[in-house]
Amino acid sequence: MTVDREKIRQKLQFMRQELRELKKFQGMDLNQFQTNSLYEAAATRMLQVTIEAMLDICAHIIAREGWGLPKSYVETIELVARNGLIPQQFEGTYKAMARFRNRIIHLYDEIEVTEIWNIIQNHLDDFRTFIAAVIQRYLS
Repeated sequence: MTVDREKIRQKLQFMRQELRELKKFQGMDLNQFQTNSLYEAAATRMLQVTIEAMLDICAHIIAREGWGLPKSYVETIELVARNGLIPQQFEGTYKAMARFRNRIIHLYDEIEVTEIWNIIQNHLDDFRTFIAAVIQRYLS
C-alpha cells in the first residue's frame, strides 16, 4: 500500500500554518509573553496540534509502509528514525516533542510558561527539518 500523498500534504500545510502563527510570538520577550494568559494558552495549543500533526504523518507512513505497530508516540519516532524518514540526529528531538505533547495533554498543570516561550524562541525550526524530510522522501 502506498502513502496517501494528499493526506500528507494537508497535514504538512496545517503544520506550516500553525508554525506561522507561533512565529508571531518570537518577537516577544518573556515578560511580554507572560502578560497575557491567552498568549500562553494559544501557543500551547498550537504546539500540541503541530506535534500531533507530525505524529499523525509518522503513523500514516508507518502503517502504509508496514514498518511496525508502535505502542506509543515515542515508539512512532523510533520507527521513522530506524527506517530513515527523519535524520538520525533529530530522533531525540522528536521523541522529546512526543513526550512534551503527552505532558500538555496529561500534565497540563505542570507546564511552565517559560518552557513554552523557550520552545517558541529556540525550537520551531526543528519542525521545518521534519517537514523537509517528509517532502524529500514522499512529495518530491
